Amino acid sequence: MKKLITPFLLVGALASCENAPGPDLYTNYISDGEAHPLVILVGGSDGGNYFANPNMKPLMDRYHDYGFSVASMGYFDTLGTPDSPIELSLNEIDARIKAITEDSSIKGQCVALLGFSKGAELSLLLGSHFNTVNHIVAAYPSHVVWNAVKTPMSYSSWSIDGQPLPYIEAPLLSFDMLSGIFTGEYRNAFTDALSEASPKELNDAAIPVEKIKGSVTLVSARQDQIWPSFEMANKIEQRLSDNSYENPVLHVALEGDHYSYNKETMDTVLTHLQRVMGPECN
Repeated sequence: MKKLITPFLLVGALASCENAPGPDLYTNYISDGEAHPLVILVGGSDGGNYFANPNMKPLMDRYHDYGFSVASMGYFDTLGTPDSPIELSLNEIDARIKAITEDSSIKGQCVALLGFSKGAELSLLLGSHFNTVNHIVAAYPSHVVWNAVKTPMSYSSWSIDGQPLPYIEAPLLSFDMLSGIFTGEYRNAFTDALSEASPKELNDAAIPVEKIKGSVTLVSARQDQIWPSFEMANKIEQRLSDNSYENPVLHVALEGDHYSYNKETMDTVLTHLQRVMGPECN
């Protein structure tokens, strides 16, 4: 199982080889004629749609064991999405998710969005700004918006209504980023960027997670070598607490690195989703 799960986690890495364009959407629905809750997966800054790889099907099938249909969605570098992850439209991504939830085989009010790394940043943003998905799972998350990856130029990763979102910049052409190509460690690039940002910059780039309408589940890694997901997840928890957030919040802090999400973590997350979604979804 370890060999199977490890590639599944690699979508969280913030630097990798280019992938050939894959399908925009992959679905693996329970086919018993009934409507079921849905988990939508979004990967990290690799782009493409990694979960559409046929090798991932055994893992995708596991969602059925918990009563969930599952889909995976690319948001850049797939056949019908932008080539570059620059100022990607959250409006357009949300519209695609809405279309998925309107399928008759899906319980439209029982949908969770599960994002990994850069996809966790995306999931939190979508939950904060739109009402399409009511349960957010962010694995190796960020509490702020970051600059676009894979470009030496300075751009926001995301936009809403045609306007780029404020962001914190961890420059691609920095010593910590470039040395990470050889060491596999990029953490310092992000911790330095956070420590050097002004209070106003941090406030402007902060994701307004208190606006999420349903449960928030965070999975972080205490020894994350890619970016400080444990510390950033704590920031998310603190913001929710400061705003008297009333929906269920769970933070699973793993003893491990950016690729430590495993079978046991999956069980914890999906069992928690079953519970917070309630009997009407199960």
